[in-house]
Amino acid sequence: MVATSAVKQDNVKNRNRIVAFQERLDALEVEARSRLLRALGAADEALHGLDDALARVASEDWTVDGMRRRIDGLRVRAGSLGATAMKRVAEMPGTAMTRLASGSRVPVQNLSRELDRLAKRLEPSGDGKAERAAEVTTAEPRPAKRPTATATS
Repeated sequence: MVATSAVKQDNVKNRNRIVAFQERLDALEVEARSRLLRALGAADEALHGLDDALARVASEDWTVDGMRRRIDGLRVRAGSLGATAMKRVAEMPGTAMTRLASGSRVPVQNLSRELDRLAKRLEPSGDGKAERAAEVTTAEPRPAKRPTATATS
């Protein structure tokens, strides 16, 4: 009888272990399902975004004639932007004199910024050298280095 009660206790312990293990598996399964659903949702959103982009690109005319029309339209826009910029540049001397005559520092600084912005728009920026040069010119000057005394041997 003693052996039978020991076997029953072992069976109860094993059953408890199996139940605990089953609970852990259930928790892992729930977490794995939620992660999979999130990943599938994100992938589905990305696919919808790609479908939208493809629909936009597919609806456009990519033939030589279509590209020629686009380039001509861009040339017209560039010409009008250039005309607008030239008009603003032509107005600049009067504005500059007015602002300089007012003697206030803020309008002069605004004028300087406007001139820099226009210069950047008018200059071709093939490799960004003009932009870097403008940044260098607008930076505050560095203090001059003091000459160091060198010991002569």
